[in-house]
Amino acid sequence: MNIITTRFGLIQAPESEIYRIPEGLLGFRSYTQFLHLPDPVVRGLSWLQSATTPDLAFGLVAPPLAVGDYQVEIRPGDRAALELADERSAMIYVVLNRGAAGGLTVNLQGPLVFNPVRRLGRQLVLTSSRYPVRYPLETADASRSSNPIPPPIPTPLRATA
Repeated sequence: MNIITTRFGLIQAPESEIYRIPEGLLGFRSYTQFLHLPDPVVRGLSWLQSATTPDLAFGLVAPPLAVGDYQVEIRPGDRAALELADERSAMIYVVLNRGAAGGLTVNLQGPLVFNPVRRLGRQLVLTSSRYPVRYPLETADASRSSNPIPPPIPTPLRATA
């Protein structure tokens, strides 16, 4: 399958590599097919690239890169929708956003959960007020941490959750 992207150019990927997100993402419900790609430059950053819309890509990071004590409970209905037999095999990411002042934030209240075996994804909406929608990434703290928090992304993010 050929996927044209504005960020990475033409990508050739087998259809078996495409993730289906049947319900789409908040604000982007009609987009349901994505490719998950590691960033070629920034360690720890990956992209959820739409397979059908070249300029729709979401920056993703694993939660421990943003906040150390982040915990997500995958409810039975979400596990069933993901066809997830074992919760431990789930891949969980949070979506990067560009903040109002230009810094980066992550959406801790709407994590993305993937079943890598079935190639299914789902955006959860956490009901706990413990996690904000726009949690700032403190890049200054990156030098004190062993976690590689990504630096500001050089190109603009079109899509935000």
